[in-house]
Amino acid sequence: MKIKSLFSIFIIILLIPAALTADNLFAGLEQHHLDNGLSVLLLRDTAKPIVSVQIWIKTGVCNETPETNGISHFIEHMLFKGTTSRPVNSIQRAVESKGGMINGATSKDFTYYYINLPSPYWKEAISILADMVQNASFDAIELENERLVVLEEIKRQNDEPHAYLWNKFNESIFKRTPYRMPTLGTADNIKSFSRETLLQYYAANYKPANMTVILAGDFSQEEALDRIKGLFPVAVKAKPVVKKSPPVTIESYEDPFPRKIELPFKVNLVYHVIGFLGPAINSKDQYALDLLSIMLGQGRSSRLNESLREEKQIVYSISSSFMSQRGNGIFLVDTIYPPNRIPEVTNAITTEISRFRVAEVSELELAKAKQMLIASFILDNQTSGDKAKTLGYYSSIAKAEYALQYLDKINAVSKADIIRVAKKYLGHNYTSILLQPEMGGNK
Repeated sequence: MKIKSLFSIFIIILLIPAALTADNLFAGLEQHHLDNGLSVLLLRDTAKPIVSVQIWIKTGVCNETPETNGISHFIEHMLFKGTTSRPVNSIQRAVESKGGMINGATSKDFTYYYINLPSPYWKEAISILADMVQNASFDAIELENERLVVLEEIKRQNDEPHAYLWNKFNESIFKRTPYRMPTLGTADNIKSFSRETLLQYYAANYKPANMTVILAGDFSQEEALDRIKGLFPVAVKAKPVVKKSPPVTIESYEDPFPRKIELPFKVNLVYHVIGFLGPAINSKDQYALDLLSIMLGQGRSSRLNESLREEKQIVYSISSSFMSQRGNGIFLVDTIYPPNRIPEVTNAITTEISRFRVAEVSELELAKAKQMLIASFILDNQTSGDKAKTLGYYSSIAKAEYALQYLDKINAVSKADIIRVAKKYLGHNYTSILLQPEMGGNK
């Protein structure tokens, strides 16, 4: 979970009711599952005259092969370039003319599109997104233009230390699953994709059974459901579609570790990531790992910050996090420090992590971590767009109920759970990858 400013979190903590659950944040949520397999989530909130309309598709890097890596992201670009009934460049203008904004993103597990706009225009918004995900035209001229755009993105990513390090880390820690591949793909792949290849992937993956439509904000839930049914019709005499989650390969925890890689890069400081394979989204262990990441490296009073940044003063910045995915999650420590500190920092990080496996966590430290995580979850779900995004995220990698149950699961974590997951996941089996300065050279 991302932590915003410590001051904001402190204020939220003071205002948190003792019995707050995620149900309060998503009160009134309606869930519908249509016969064509489409999932629909409707969350009405009349506090502000705003609506967020989102469509999440269960397709991303996890659906790709080495030969098709990057195709999900390329298709995301193309969907903004027109449909069979909406000319090139008309989609953005239509949304902005209503005072709204439109965007999208591709990840390892999903692709999503959203429009945030004043509530009177929600019907237009859902019509536009439904058209994009079902009737994209893949205009030949625009395809070549976007090919150049994506190639430039890849070039920029390879020149940016954080992005380059993140891709190399995934390539190192994952050996069997598509997670090891970059979201943007490779330049060679992007150059090779034909219009027909894109259309085939689009047709195979952009199906109602692979989608979740979400509306959050000031709108009529009854009208919205009727409109969605009209925009995503069920074929005559079609049998109800039963949703099945795509199979996910789980990496072996027994592979040779640790994996240590040092790469030269045009940087002045060391950029270093140490990470551990974690459980998949369907494991209850994810909640304890979320809390452990708070105690270890989120906030100035966390163990890594107090030890390495405040006391030893050997790093400029350091943080930890746990990232849930449909397959293996990742527990990360991310730090930046001077070039002459590599062995010292590495040893200090692994020593701090090892303390969780042998020393009992205090009730005070655990309670503080829970309050910080609750505050972060609340801050991350302030707007209709935020709430729709949270629901879409969990619907795409698991199911919407995970969002509703999240805070209850966090509150249920015990000190014993923290020690257990530290022993299970945070041992010798880490991957360490860093970028170190190469004066005047190339990466």
